[in-house]
Amino acid sequence: MHKHHRSSKFLTRSFITKIIWILSVFIAIIGALFLGYFLGFQQAEEELNKERIQTQKLIDQIQSIAQINETNLTLPTKAYTQDEEIGRLKEQLKKLLLKEREAPGARHEYAPKEPKSLPPPSEKRYPRVGGAEAKLVIIIDDVSYERDIAAIRSVGLPLVMSFLPPSPRHPETAQLATKESSYMVHLPMEAVSFTDEEPNTLHVGDSEEKISNRIVELKRLYPQVHYMNNHTGSKFTSDVPSMEKLLSVLKKEGITFVDSRTIGTTKVPQVSKKFGLRYIGRDVFLDHEDGVGNVKCQIREAVEKAKQYGTAIAIGHPRPDTIQALKESKAILSEVKIVGIDKI
Repeated sequence: MHKHHRSSKFLTRSFITKIIWILSVFIAIIGALFLGYFLGFQQAEEELNKERIQTQKLIDQIQSIAQINETNLTLPTKAYTQDEEIGRLKEQLKKLLLKEREAPGARHEYAPKEPKSLPPPSEKRYPRVGGAEAKLVIIIDDVSYERDIAAIRSVGLPLVMSFLPPSPRHPETAQLATKESSYMVHLPMEAVSFTDEEPNTLHVGDSEEKISNRIVELKRLYPQVHYMNNHTGSKFTSDVPSMEKLLSVLKKEGITFVDSRTIGTTKVPQVSKKFGLRYIGRDVFLDHEDGVGNVKCQIREAVEKAKQYGTAIAIGHPRPDTIQALKESKAILSEVKIVGIDKI
């Protein structure tokens, strides 16, 4: 009896141990399942939050670019799934970014905060003597992308391309210029009031060494450059010491400066005279006002100036209105000879 009692007791303990072990495994499995479910749920929630954040970022970008209103944002007319909504917003953002990157008109060069301002006047000139053929130079500023070049070429006239230096916004301008037989560089210079400056813009007060380093770098990027005109630059070109430094450097480097005349008080004529340089300045801005009709009026003015003075320089931008107006003005433009900047 005593032996049997000990055996039963041992079996009971062994059985209890097995039960505890089985329960422990069961609890561990259940815990793992719950943990997996919880982690999976948490991961799914995190992914969902990421999508929500991404969607909100897209909305914020659209709002900041387009300043959402009924005219520039198409509101959804039906319910979208989350993936469809993200896709729709991305497509809308792409279109808005493309629109935002369209070349601005001439007003950004001389008066970005004054929507009704007229371009500064051209240099005082004297009527030509004799019957030599009138010559007109048409410079297209802000050339930055392949689409700009394609648009300019589509006109079918020897327009002069003035390339903006490379920047994160348009990194391939120097490479694009190498495909052209001739071109200019549109040199960013400090304006009186312009907040969207290009990188490495020249400022009033820059040392001659800093200006020289910038010009040498641009010559390296654009080895065939012989002409530069100012991008914005109303403050810089109206400052005598700044223009003395720049023209001194450009003269040493064999580069001619073309004054876009973004301010009426430009000091480029007097500084050019001091350095024994011929002054070359813009006569007409083609696209300071939107609309094909307005650009055509400016083309007519440029042609008349070329006839009156023998030569004239017009400046435009690779905008749809400007390109279309040039295409539709072949008859009036045939009254003068369209030439490169080196031909006047």
